[in-house]
Amino acid sequence: MYVSMTGFSRASASFEWGTIHIELSSVNHRYQEISARLPRELASWEPWFHKKMQKLYGRGKVSIRAEITWAGSVLAASINKDALKKYYDEITEAQKFIGVYEEIAVDRLLDLPGVVGTQKGSGLSDDEATEAILWGLLSEAAEKWQTMRDAEGEHLKRAVEEHIDELERLLSRIAERWKIAKDAAFENMTERVTKALSAAGLQADDSRFAQEAVFIADRWDISEELARLNSHIEKFRETGNSGDPIGRKLDFIVQEMNREVNTLDSKTADSEVRWMAVEAKTALERVREQIQNLE
Repeated sequence: MYVSMTGFSRASASFEWGTIHIELSSVNHRYQEISARLPRELASWEPWFHKKMQKLYGRGKVSIRAEITWAGSVLAASINKDALKKYYDEITEAQKFIGVYEEIAVDRLLDLPGVVGTQKGSGLSDDEATEAILWGLLSEAAEKWQTMRDAEGEHLKRAVEEHIDELERLLSRIAERWKIAKDAAFENMTERVTKALSAAGLQADDSRFAQEAVFIADRWDISEELARLNSHIEKFRETGNSGDPIGRKLDFIVQEMNREVNTLDSKTADSEVRWMAVEAKTALERVREQIQNLE
């Protein structure tokens, strides 16, 4: 299945205490990598996000970003009267102890720790409820993200199949050309060997000459490379239609095809075949560029 490693999505949910937003974005990466940017109130949930995302995809670099927009009523400051009274009583007792009596400015006590605070985070105080909220949002974002990656994968598939079809056409043309070129190459080789032997004052034994000629011909015959390339193309298409992540598998098959084309190119001296081999390498490079984006 063609699935792109790149994608983006966003999900939000609103409550009385505020709104939570979760964003997923991903780019190409050789392995699976996850990073999370969370607000302070959700910092302890980072391992949870990692664990959930690990099960949702194969490879790629995924970034998770969460934001909380708090409601005005939650952000409004409130005075902890118990804390304020405790500070007042403590200061009064301290004044009595040291024999100093001054009027205590209540407004100055408001800066002491714990006197003034907000209700921020109160909507996420229960772990079970928080997990339900986060999982609902992450599931929604992941579904949208996967839809985008699938759509991009279909675009990649069409592009890759066009290049594979072009490669197959080139191989067919090479095979047709080779039917003519190999006979000419064999005749040329026979003539050159005969002239070389004649110049040396030697005469080749017919059976021995035939054996050597066949041995030499095997070294420049490209029939096996063409057969393996067509087999690789068949395997490439079969792999692309499977339901598993295919990026790495297709990349390996392209490497094997490129190796066969290089061998084919080096074995033949026919200019037309060699030029078509260059075009085949170009088609394979275009395939390779596209499949680098696949999971």
